[in-house]
Amino acid sequence: MMPFWLRQLIPGYQLPKGRWQHLAEPYKGDEVVVLDCETSIFDKKKGELLSIAAVCVKGGEIRLSQALDLVVNSNAITDPDAVRVHYLRREDRHKGVAVSEAIENLLDFVGNRPIVGYYIDYDRAILNRYIRQLYNFELPNRFIDVADLYTLRKRRVHPQMPVGLKFEDIAEDLKVPVIERHTAMGDVISTALMYIKLVHFKR
Repeated sequence: MMPFWLRQLIPGYQLPKGRWQHLAEPYKGDEVVVLDCETSIFDKKKGELLSIAAVCVKGGEIRLSQALDLVVNSNAITDPDAVRVHYLRREDRHKGVAVSEAIENLLDFVGNRPIVGYYIDYDRAILNRYIRQLYNFELPNRFIDVADLYTLRKRRVHPQMPVGLKFEDIAEDLKVPVIERHTAMGDVISTALMYIKLVHFKR
């Protein structure tokens, strides 16, 4: 992933301003936010946001009492394969919040803390598309991918060993339960447990 300092050199790159300018400040704490999105189709350029979940992790603690779990009110035409994965039907989505409210709540929740996820580049691309439309900037946060952490750990011990990077394979190897797979909150909790284990092993 391109580091933040390098992204700022891209012509036309916009820093957060006004209410959101604190997002670009260096983070000095010891927390991360684990995040996951579900979308209408599996395409980072066209997929529409259907749900967002996020939890704060501090050390080995997942702070579920402070979790963010939002369904977006969307009339997006949904790929039947996607519905079979995340189970978000149109009637379920009609009870959700406006996408602008979901993005606003997410930015308030995340702040300038590092963001963790499984193949987080996809979630990052989806969210940045909406944030650009609403506020004319992109997330400046540091991003951490558990798939990358897992690969580094495996290759350090077995350099020639092929690494399986399926969500379920990583969870099984780390002895982490897969909780309500392909729901945003279920994936977030499992990913948070993976992160805690990987960072512990790294240390």
